[in-house]
Amino acid sequence: MTTETPTERPGEWWPELAPVVRPTTATKPAYRTVDVHTHLSVPAAGALAAPHLRPEYEPRIRYSSAETLAYNREYRASARQTGQFEDADVRLADMDRQGIDVQVLSVPPTEYFYWLDEDEALAACRLQHDRFAEVVAAHPTRFTAVANLPMRHPRLAVEVLREARRDHGFHGFELSADVVGLDLDDPRYDVVWEAAVELGMTAIMHPQGFTHGERFTDYYLVNVMCMPLASTLAVTRMILGGVWRRHPELAMVVVHGGGYLPFYSARTDHAYAVRPELRRHIDRPPSEYLRRLYFDTNVFDPAMVRQLVDRFGADHVLLGTDYPFDMGTVDPLGFLERVELTEHERRLVLGGNAVRLLGIPG
Repeated sequence: MTTETPTERPGEWWPELAPVVRPTTATKPAYRTVDVHTHLSVPAAGALAAPHLRPEYEPRIRYSSAETLAYNREYRASARQTGQFEDADVRLADMDRQGIDVQVLSVPPTEYFYWLDEDEALAACRLQHDRFAEVVAAHPTRFTAVANLPMRHPRLAVEVLREARRDHGFHGFELSADVVGLDLDDPRYDVVWEAAVELGMTAIMHPQGFTHGERFTDYYLVNVMCMPLASTLAVTRMILGGVWRRHPELAMVVVHGGGYLPFYSARTDHAYAVRPELRRHIDRPPSEYLRRLYFDTNVFDPAMVRQLVDRFGADHVLLGTDYPFDMGTVDPLGFLERVELTEHERRLVLGGNAVRLLGIPG
C-alpha cells in the first residue's frame, strides 16, 4: 500500500524545499572549472515527441508515486526552474555564482525519447542538437554540448553520432542505462561503440530510472536508489558482456559517482574467481575493466570523492552537479574544497579531465 501526502495540500511548501544557487563558499581557482553533468531542456523536441509518448517505457513516470509526480510538475512549472532548464542567461548567472566556467549541456534523461520511431527520433535529436549548437555558438567559452542518440535504432544512432560530430563539433554523447528495457551489453550496440571510438566521442551514462521499479515508488526511491542502481547494473552487464574487451578504447563517464559498483566491486571480482558464468566474455577480473571508466563527483559525501580518486586516480574523476535538478550539488566548488586533494588532483577533477575527454577548446 502506498502512503501519499494529499496532492490537494497547499503547494507553497514545495518550492521552498528546492535548493537555491548562491555564491560559492570556495575560492574560485585561476584555472577553468568545468561541470560535466548538466541538463538543458529543448521544448520543441518535447512537443514533437509528446503525441507519441509511451509511458510504459518511462520508468520515472511508471514507478513514481502520485506525490512524486505532483511535486515534479510543480518543480518544473515554477518560473525559476523553467528558466534554469531552458534559458542560457539564467544558467550563466548561476554558473557565475557557482564559480563554474564551462557547462557541458546534455538533455534531461526524460528527453531521450527512445520510444520514438525512426523518423520522429531523428527529428527530435536534430532539434535538440540545433538548440545546443545555438547556445554554444552564442557563448562559446561558457558552454559545450554532447549529443542525444536514437538508441533504439542503433544504425540510425551511428548516423546521428557522425552528424553531431561533423556538423556541430560535439565530442560526446549521453545515453541511458538501458534502452526501453534492453541492456547495453546487447551486441546490436557494438556499432555505436565502434563509431564512438572511431570519432573520439566520450559517452556519458545517465540513467532514466530503473525498468523494474515496483518496489521503489514510495519516498522518491525511483530516483534516490534507482539512478545509481541502474548505472550499477548497466556497467556490470557491459563489463561482463565483454563490451570493453571488444572496445577497449571506449571512454565513458558514469554520473552519480558511477552508482554503487565503484564502492562494492570486490564482490563481483570474487564471483569472477569462483563462478563460470562471469567468464564467458572477459579474461580478467571485472574491476580491471571498471578502472577504464570515469566518474563524476555528484555523490554528496567528500569521503566518497576521495575514495574514487584513491581507487581510480584523479584523472578519472570529473566535477559534475546534475544542474538544475534538485538532486544535484548546488555549490560544487565548496563541496570539493572539503575533499582532501593535492593541487594537481584538484586541477584535474575541477576541469582538466573534462577538457581532455570532451575536446573543450582552450
